[in-house]
Amino acid sequence: MNEMARKQANLRLLQRSDKGIADILGSATHVVLYNFQQSSGSWQKSNVEGSLFLAVRQAGYVLLILNRNSPENYQVAVSRDFQLQNKDPYLIFKQEESGQTVIRGIWFPNSQERITVNNMLNQVLAQLRSAPAAAQQQQQVQQPAQPVQQVQPTAPAPTAATASPDNAAVAAATLGALLSPEALGTNTNGALLNGVPASSPTRQASGTGPTLDKKSLQLALLSLIQDERFLDLLHAQYLKVAHARAHKPSK
Repeated sequence: MNEMARKQANLRLLQRSDKGIADILGSATHVVLYNFQQSSGSWQKSNVEGSLFLAVRQAGYVLLILNRNSPENYQVAVSRDFQLQNKDPYLIFKQEESGQTVIRGIWFPNSQERITVNNMLNQVLAQLRSAPAAAQQQQQVQQPAQPVQQVQPTAPAPTAATASPDNAAVAAATLGALLSPEALGTNTNGALLNGVPASSPTRQASGTGPTLDKKSLQLALLSLIQDERFLDLLHAQYLKVAHARAHKPSK
């Protein structure tokens, strides 16, 4: 899938939940939203994680996270007053909620994606701040940030080794199973998707592995399909199966 086709697919997905979104300026494969606890000076992981998009709405700009953990996505309006700080590994911003200032951080496992999104946001902010103030009033009529549903106990910033949620692993296993030699009627041997974790039949039978609903599977697959490494592995498996089918003896 080329970049333009991927962008259009993402845009259609976003427009299912928000018809006001007109375009996508940038994205990140996977992020996690953290809340800063000023009393303890520590970060708390929220229940929001998934693919991030910097999108254009009819009324302005928004940061939107397709939440893997809830049917409700998280979005926050980007206005000329938006305060942003790039501090590895977070993009930190402030919000006013119920008369109080709330500090949040978007954690990026991929530092290059964080830098790219930060640069795009600064370009948008420069454009907004250079426009007349009167023109900005119309852009203030935007949807407020959707509340974080749950807050987990205080935890340090995750590492790349622990960043991938169970949903992505199950989605990879599900997609892999659909492309397996058995599913396609071939007799080839070998690993299904090398490097991608998959649940074993025993684990699934015991009921201890995560089970995805249709929406969660869709969001997990969307994040995976944006990962070039996953696409390389998937394409390699496809070529292997196609080669096996082409050389399968006819009965």
